[in-house]
Parts: sequence; C-alpha cells; structure tokens
Amino acid sequence: LNPSRLADEFNIRCAYDYNHYDTLFLYTLVPVVFVIVVTSVYMILSRVYNKYKESVRQETITTVFYLTFLVYPGVSQTILETYLCEEFPTADGTEIFKSALRADYRLSCEKSEQRVIALVYASIMLVVYPVGIVLLYVSFLKRYHDLILKQDSTNLNQDEKSKLKRVSFLIYPYKTERYWFETYELFRKLMQTSLVAFLQDTVFPNLSPTIAMNISFVVAFLVVFINPYKKTGDFWFAFVSLVLLIPASQLSVLELSSKQITNGNYGIMGVEFGLMIVIVLVELWWQKKGKSEGEVKDLARTESHTDEEFVGVVNDNLNTMEENMKLRDEIKILRETMKQFEHLDPAKDKMAVV
Repeated sequence: LNPSRLADEFNIRCAYDYNHYDTLFLYTLVPVVFVIVVTSVYMILSRVYNKYKESVRQETITTVFYLTFLVYPGVSQTILETYLCEEFPTADGTEIFKSALRADYRLSCEKSEQRVIALVYASIMLVVYPVGIVLLYVSFLKRYHDLILKQDSTNLNQDEKSKLKRVSFLIYPYKTERYWFETYELFRKLMQTSLVAFLQDTVFPNLSPTIAMNISFVVAFLVVFINPYKKTGDFWFAFVSLVLLIPASQLSVLELSSKQITNGNYGIMGVEFGLMIVIVLVELWWQKKGKSEGEVKDLARTESHTDEEFVGVVNDNLNTMEENMKLRDEIKILRETMKQFEHLDPAKDKMAVV
C-alpha cells in the first residue's frame, strides 16, 4: 500500500499542493496516531468489560498487525526516498548546477533548515517503520516460539490457545517449521521496493534494475525451495506474483519501449521463462519425492513404535491381572477366616471378653 500513489490516483494534489516532506510527515504520523487510538480504546474497553479483556486484546493485536503489514512497503519507501538526491551538472559538465530530491525535484538537497529537519525526522521514522516493524514481528514470534512449535498438538489448554491467537496473523498461512516466513516477506518487500533505489548508476549503467531483476529470480526460486505455505493455492499465488516481477525488471534493464521490442527479445525472454518453469517443476517433483520417502520412513518408525507400545500395553495388562489374582487369593483367605468367626457362640464370646 503506497499512500502517495493513492493520493495521485484521486487527484488530491489538485486541491492541495503538497511536496515530498508533507507526504513524509502525513504518511508516517497517521499510522502512529491510529495505533495510539486503537491502544487507548483497548485500555478503556478492557477496564469497562474485564470479562472480554482477552478477546479485545486479541482484536487489538490483530488490527495493529494488519495495519503494519499494509503500510510497511509504501511508508518505508517514502522514508528512504528522503535520502535520495540527484545532481544536475551545468551544460559544460564542470560543476553541479543543482542537487534536488529525486522524489520531488522542487525540493533542493542543499543544506537548509528544512532539509535538516526532514533528515532528522526521516531517521527517527526509519527506526520506527523499516526497522521497528520487523523487530515487532520478531519479538512476538520469539516470545511465543515454543507455543508456535506445538500449535498442532491437541494438548493445548485454553490459556495457550488464547496466546496462540495473538500471533495467528503472522503464522496462519505457513507451515509450523516455517513460522518465521512473514518476517522474511517484510524484508523482501523492502528490498524490492526501496533498497534497490539506493544503488546509484554511477559506475555501471542500469545497475539498479539489473539487481532488481536478479532479486526477483532469487526470491521466486527461494519460495519454491522453502515451500512455506500450508495450502497449494497460497504457494502458487505467491510464486506467480513473484514471477510477474521478472519481465518488468528485465524490460527496465533493456530500456525497451513497446516499439523497440523485437522478436529476438521475445525469444530470449521466452527461453528464460521456459527454463525457469522447467527448473521449478523439477524442484517441486524432487520435494514431493523426498516428502514421500520421508513419509515412508516416518510410517516405518511409527509402526516400530506401535509394536513397542503394544508389547508394553500387554505387559501392563499381565501385571494388572497378576495383581488381581493375588488380591483374589487374599480375599478368599479373608472370607474363610470370617466363616470361622461365624461358628463361635456369641454368649461365650461376650463372657470371654468380660
């Protein structure tokens, strides 16, 4: 979610002429204010309705996670763009005529009070958003690490289930052993949307889009290799989304417009996609084969454990039967003793007692 693009789509600039610094302040403060409001509402409701305190806490945490997930790439990009300037030399190229902000050429990068304030504020927000949100996710996953690993167990008590719901937004789509994948997704989005822009094309032409294209290849194959999703549909959706970024990056590298694309270019891109699809299919087949072999080993191990458990149960039953037989003999002896007391004369017994 990029707020700047949404503002341009709705032509807000026509009603209010704002620059990049206005965008920076607005897009970083609004989420913070929203989180403060949500937290305040939670504190009020938890005191008024103490009975539903855990449910309100769960909804509050989920709302904050949704918000951070949506604004993370766009707001982080806006923050990082504050540091990117572009220099314009004079006609003879002997000196720099002007240094302007790449995101907004109306703003000068020359040292001024406005520029210093913007850089200080962007540095603070850099800790809050690109770094802080990732640390927030990591802290929650680390705090509930042991509970997450046994989430598939049927022995969870009510308190453990309630705590597990607090991080359900982060772990729900992923396999138990890949519970950390949402944190990786945040870093990937930041890397693909913002960090590449810091690589200036001063030494090699088209360095940034070239690295962006290579990153797209790597992350697409990484999803196949790790395969973190529980559902096949989620996997294919993520994989296709990542693959669609590759031709866009490649066209940026080649600097081709729709009129400059030749049949040869189409052929090269077609071969690349064909090879990529073949590699992906081979990787999926290999994973499936390894999974099947693992299931066979697990089944054999389970059967072995089942035999041992069966022998143990039989031995326990035999021991119980033996104890019951001993107890039965003792009861028999006790009954015979009671019969001997029945043949005694009660009057004589009373005299004997006196």
